[in-house]
Amino acid sequence: MSLALISFAAALCVMLVSLVGIVFTSKTLGLWMQGRLAYLATFSAGVLSVLAYHLIEEAFLESTAVLAVLSIAAGIIALEIIHYLLPDPHHHHEAPADHRHTHIDGRRVLVSDAVHNVTDGFLIVPAFLVDWKIGVAATIGIVLHELVQEVSEFFVLREAGYSDKRALMFNFLSSSTILIGVALALSLASFETLIAALSGLAAGGFLSVVVRDLLPHAAQSAKMHGKWATHVTAAVLGLVIMIGVIRLVPHETLEITSEIPVAETGI
Repeated sequence: MSLALISFAAALCVMLVSLVGIVFTSKTLGLWMQGRLAYLATFSAGVLSVLAYHLIEEAFLESTAVLAVLSIAAGIIALEIIHYLLPDPHHHHEAPADHRHTHIDGRRVLVSDAVHNVTDGFLIVPAFLVDWKIGVAATIGIVLHELVQEVSEFFVLREAGYSDKRALMFNFLSSSTILIGVALALSLASFETLIAALSGLAAGGFLSVVVRDLLPHAAQSAKMHGKWATHVTAAVLGLVIMIGVIRLVPHETLEITSEIPVAETGI
């Protein structure tokens, strides 16, 4: 299967998650989902932690230790710079929030989300280059993270005065910038010398998401509700499932077919 095709298909799956807010237009289903959002985020932390480990392993395997460390550090720094430069994304990992939001909050959320979705697209391609299982896991991890994030953004936009239809539409449009990240990563993946660097950058990016975003929110939620055991279970479950899949399913690289030659990873 073409690397470009499967990467864009994965990006489309992530984009469709932006429409999850429609669930909350149903009172019964919305209330059921609301109580489980924080645990999904914690489960995602477990999945993305294992994923980051395997990308780090690939970076060290395909390049020198110095270059691997530099690429991982660059991925972390790049995400930190984005967090620093962007307006406050105002994300909540539990919905609805306990305070009101304005039109300015709504616009800031959309701008911030659009930029962050570019980074999500950039992270997907290196994962598929390493192994199709890693790529699928990356997509699942991003989908779970986005699920929680998009729900919180839906409520921010609703409280900022957007109708259900407009909130869903703008969420979907902002999520489409993930395609830019995929296209950028695919263009870089055509250079053999950059494949290991892409793995390191992606690993650093996932580590940043886990350490800066998911784990602090899991701790905050556990402290608020006294559900430490449930959050720990969710994180461990994510770790165990990911490790099990990677160990039990045969290790195979994605067969790359493209008009632009893409170097093999050597695995």
